[in-house]
Amino acid sequence: MKRISSLELKLHASAFIIGLGLSSPAYFIPIFLQELGASYTLIGVMGGIRSTPYAVLPILTGLIINRRDMRKLYLFSSILSSIGFIILSVSQSYIEIGLANFLLGISMVFYWPVAESIIAEFFPEDTRWKIYSNFSASWSTAYFIGPLLGGALAELTSLRILFAISGIVCAVAIPFIYLMGELRLKNNVEVEIIDRRFLHVWPVYVIVLLFTIGMAFIILLAPSWLYESGWDNFEVGVVFTVFGVMRTLAYVLASRLQKIDEAKTMTLTITLQSIVTFLLFYTSPEVVFPVLAVAGLINGAYFVASFSIISKSVESGYRSMSIGFLESIIGIAFIIGPTFIGLLLDNLGSLAAFTITSIVIASALPLTFILKRR
Repeated sequence: MKRISSLELKLHASAFIIGLGLSSPAYFIPIFLQELGASYTLIGVMGGIRSTPYAVLPILTGLIINRRDMRKLYLFSSILSSIGFIILSVSQSYIEIGLANFLLGISMVFYWPVAESIIAEFFPEDTRWKIYSNFSASWSTAYFIGPLLGGALAELTSLRILFAISGIVCAVAIPFIYLMGELRLKNNVEVEIIDRRFLHVWPVYVIVLLFTIGMAFIILLAPSWLYESGWDNFEVGVVFTVFGVMRTLAYVLASRLQKIDEAKTMTLTITLQSIVTFLLFYTSPEVVFPVLAVAGLINGAYFVASFSIISKSVESGYRSMSIGFLESIIGIAFIIGPTFIGLLLDNLGSLAAFTITSIVIASALPLTFILKRR
């Protein structure tokens, strides 16, 4: 039990540090591109480049994770994110920015999926839910502190200095991860990608795809939309801090529940995600602040419900694969969403883009009835 407590502490500490490094500049990369003259389409493409590794590699990671030292895989999240931000800080062309985003995308493959697999495999079943909630609270706390710090640094210095500092922060997590010790399963489970024992929860994967398109829009395009509408870097940082605070609150509240109705939670969060996406068309602070507060709550609640379904419905030995597949779906949504919505913004105008995106998200609602019947 002592080793588990030590492992949990190091896991939460490293999750917070890496999360702080990733989140501080996250909402300002689109603004950086906009200042260089990029269109919404190009901003969306760059977001897609960052998401491309997340669409493929989590599946491959899920295949090998049972046969490798998970600590070494988790280390890549710190190392690659540090390198990516350093490159971004000195970039002079869209190609260099694309390379930096690609490395950041790879680093995220070894962040959430690997950490969640560590929780699923190395902690007792009766404490797993609490540890997952605390882990989520750790990184999401960093994600609401980060934008505020990032916005202040960007205003006081420059975006390039912000990127460089973020790279240094990501590297600070390396000793915490290394001291976790070897994390290798004693009994290897051979999992094949053609094995379908994790695909019976397919409605969850489809719903995640459609829901996450809205989240991708909020994270990757909404900052540029607000900036173009007259918001400065600090104001953007503040409003996304509100988003992060409410997401953390959702994780904390979920950890105190004795039981969660996954189907009802998904129905409610999809409905609200569709509404808040449309309402972001209106850029006045009295609309944006409450809208992003609600967006933070529903994003936290939604992914708790998704993880709960997988942990209950997928048998031991296949959970890492299922988590990897789920994270890959999220990556695909982050490729499709920003590119698709960016094209809509550039060619059809903002009102049509926001309306169509809202309808796409709402199209996931019929699938929640399948979950209710199970």
